[in-house]
Amino acid sequence: MSVTLSHAVRQNLLSLQNTSDLLSQTQNRLSTGLKVNSALDDPTAFFTASSLNSRANDLNRLLDSDGNAVQTVRAADDGIKAITKLVESAQATARQAQQKPAGSATATTLTGTATIADDTAATLTGTVTTLAGTDTLVGDLGFTATQTVTITDGTATNSYTIGATDTVADLITGLNTGSAAVTASLSGGALVITSDNTDDTITLGGTANGDFAGILGLNTTGVGPTNASVAALTDTLSIQVNSGTAETIDLSSIDTKADLDTALSNITGVTASVTGGNITLVAGSADDSLTIAGGDGVGLTNGTTDAPRNADRNTLRTEFNNLRTQINQLITDTSYNGNNLLNGDSLSVIFNEDGSSKLDITGVTFNASGLGISEAGTDAFQNNTSIDGILTELSSAISTLRSQGGTFGSNLSVVEVRQEFSKNLINTLETGAAKLTLADSNEEAANLLALQTRQALSSQALSLASRADQQVLSLLR
Repeated sequence: MSVTLSHAVRQNLLSLQNTSDLLSQTQNRLSTGLKVNSALDDPTAFFTASSLNSRANDLNRLLDSDGNAVQTVRAADDGIKAITKLVESAQATARQAQQKPAGSATATTLTGTATIADDTAATLTGTVTTLAGTDTLVGDLGFTATQTVTITDGTATNSYTIGATDTVADLITGLNTGSAAVTASLSGGALVITSDNTDDTITLGGTANGDFAGILGLNTTGVGPTNASVAALTDTLSIQVNSGTAETIDLSSIDTKADLDTALSNITGVTASVTGGNITLVAGSADDSLTIAGGDGVGLTNGTTDAPRNADRNTLRTEFNNLRTQINQLITDTSYNGNNLLNGDSLSVIFNEDGSSKLDITGVTFNASGLGISEAGTDAFQNNTSIDGILTELSSAISTLRSQGGTFGSNLSVVEVRQEFSKNLINTLETGAAKLTLADSNEEAANLLALQTRQALSSQALSLASRADQQVLSLLR
């Protein structure tokens, strides 16, 4: 069954429908607070606002990592300030030690008496005439050609036969040729034949020994020094400096003073001398102690000998090393969220959503060794010179700490500035998105009231139109 509506009724119905749609839209805007809820409402505003909100959300997530970075750098900066105070305390401890009486300024010295032979080699020397290398042996000096001369050194022999035209230079070359450890040379015009071994006997011989020795004025036998007490040593001499590794000398291999000089010169941290049958050991520093074992073989007293020490300085040395330990322990406690910029870790702080803007913060290793603060040895505080070296290390460490503190301070300033910038930018982005999509509650409330009034009026108009239609129909009947 169809119903015929008049034009007036239809117009009022359409008006009511439009008003109802507008009321629904206004009520939706008031309930959501948005005038653009989907792309259907306003595609350009919707997608622009979505892009702005997306970037704001990305930056918001980065703010958390930026906040962690700020705290990490602050933890490192706090650590540097604390370490600086510990280093300054170590400085005060070292300076306090310098106010105490110093330990001995004289190094530990041990002296023993051992009969050690000099290392003068056996020598045959000519003193009769002045020789030149170009003098001929036969013509100028009067030797007989083809006579043989031998030089015996221990069990080895050099043999030389004089030729008719040989010169003194040829003679020297010939005497140096062979298995004997001898050296022939001219010294001030005199012929000198010397053994290379300090304890051998060298002998001049040959078919014309008398003529040869007589013409050149050489003695025929030379005996190197020997010393039975040194040759008979069988002990092992052990020398230890402080708590280092003991170094040993096998005395059974020592035959001469030269041998002992060589062996002692190889001992680290000790200056040794053998003079006039006395052996003297001097420690390298006034702070060193010497421990001797087997020293009775060369007349040294066994046991440990120390330079005098000051007990107060030694106590302060212990305090200094304790402060150094505290520096190492403090370093491990400057970590924040697993990152420790003072113990070798580094940090990269990202400032924008694609990572193209960032700050790389390079960490350092600021334990005692990393700062160049050495542990004070057993006697490091016993003399002022040693303490001066320690104070130099501490001053350098403080300079390093201050410099790095400035670097971390600059890094912290950059991160905080970027953090504040990101917060402001997020606010700008969200405000821009809101202007595109948020509804004006005052405007929408006014719209709602107006629409409600319009709806009421439209309802009344529809009612009047309907009554008019009914009256017309009644008249037509």
